[in-house]
Amino acid sequence: MYNASMDTNLKEYTDRFTDFSKKSISDFILYNSGIEYCEPGYSYGPKRRDYHFIHFVKEGKGLLEVENRTIEVFENQLFVVPANVVSTYTADNQVPWKYCWIGFTGIESSNFIHTLLQSSKQNYVLDCSDAAFYEKEISKILSLNHNNRSSYFKINGIMYNIVGTLLEEVQPNDSANIHEASAAFQAMRYMDLHYHDDIQISDIAHFIGVHPNYLSLRFKEEMGVTPKKYLTNLKTTKAKKLLMESDDPVSLIASSVGFTDALSFSKFFKKEIGYSPTEFRKEQQTQ
Repeated sequence: MYNASMDTNLKEYTDRFTDFSKKSISDFILYNSGIEYCEPGYSYGPKRRDYHFIHFVKEGKGLLEVENRTIEVFENQLFVVPANVVSTYTADNQVPWKYCWIGFTGIESSNFIHTLLQSSKQNYVLDCSDAAFYEKEISKILSLNHNNRSSYFKINGIMYNIVGTLLEEVQPNDSANIHEASAAFQAMRYMDLHYHDDIQISDIAHFIGVHPNYLSLRFKEEMGVTPKKYLTNLKTTKAKKLLMESDDPVSLIASSVGFTDALSFSKFFKKEIGYSPTEFRKEQQTQ
């Protein structure tokens, strides 16, 4: 849905095409985007969102308040706020900022945010070479017809171009450094690619070339959860998506998320969700 407020300085698009419950279990999906040329002193927040967002400052400056810190943000910089983090941002009284933004969610989105925060050393602010580029891309999103499936794919394609360009900026030697990635990051990527196989943490550690205990320790330090919990969450999330969006039998969904039989999958799913796969599917269909 496109909204242009009475204040012509604001143009905004929010995806109404996909239910939020489905957004959160997608790999990477746009939540909203927009462009705003702020009035002097205009402030937004404090507010907590259940999706990540990035603002690109094209002109002017302002202040970002996040986690008891106040950070000044200037032209050709961007600020990143992860989901569920309280933030306030305020335009400068003399030179108010003009910015554009994207908000997004999904399983892979957290990995992207983690990469950006590492690049900014947890400062939430990064330089970008040309914020006007991001505004042009977001303008393309705003100009599309937002009521059909073809536009939905085009919009998410533009978002991927924005994300890819930004990642290229903050990690220009990403492909050259793939072998230098931490054991935790390598393990995370391995699980993302092989969750549909019957893998154990020992298999992941062997693939990376480290002891399972070392991997568990480093993964918990870097990612905030154990590798076992990360894999459990990943399998659960993928299973929920398949149960909600397909008519596949439970046996097929079980094998699609790395279980050798439907019974062991059903026990696993009920332990994690509180419902059997069949009960979960029926519950979703009644909503």
